[in-house]
Amino acid sequence: MKRDILKWVQSFLRKELRNTRRRKRSSPIIIAVLVIAVFAVSRLLEEPKAPLPAKGSELVCDVSKVSDGDTVRVSCENGTLSIRVYGIDAPEMGQKPWGDESRQGLQALLPSSSVRLAVQDIDRYNRVVAQLYVSDQDVGLEMVRQGYAAVYEQYNRFPIYQQAQAEAKRGQLGIWATPGAQQTPWEWRKLNPR
Repeated sequence: MKRDILKWVQSFLRKELRNTRRRKRSSPIIIAVLVIAVFAVSRLLEEPKAPLPAKGSELVCDVSKVSDGDTVRVSCENGTLSIRVYGIDAPEMGQKPWGDESRQGLQALLPSSSVRLAVQDIDRYNRVVAQLYVSDQDVGLEMVRQGYAAVYEQYNRFPIYQQAQAEAKRGQLGIWATPGAQQTPWEWRKLNPR
């Protein structure tokens, strides 16, 4: 309830800021106060970030958001973490329709309850690179097996992932059903920089 009220206040303040900027005789002080208020409410809406875990550690957390086919946000005991699923690369959301399909595939594999994280590394975006497990199922491996993601060979040398990808290719599952840049998201990113 508190979060809903803060979101409404944030929306109201942003609308007022836009309207104030459009007026011919708007006071710089009013604009500054509105900007500060929008910033303050935005900070209140942020979830506390957990300290980054050590490589090799294991955590049990709840999935709070699936951003795309290889990135999720989790709520752990002492805050939230952004997680990059280890060893896979999924199509970007801009790669229609594969990005959406990959995200939906990951959402289907992740329960609304807890997941176990086996921390492998921290990437350059300060995301925790981890293998995700639901019960004893490796979620990243299952994404590759179902054709929702490719093996990120630069970082993953596990033969079981390679085998799962070969089977998905043979079965023309997911990204392997149609030739194109969705099969190698890293190549698509080179051609489509942000």
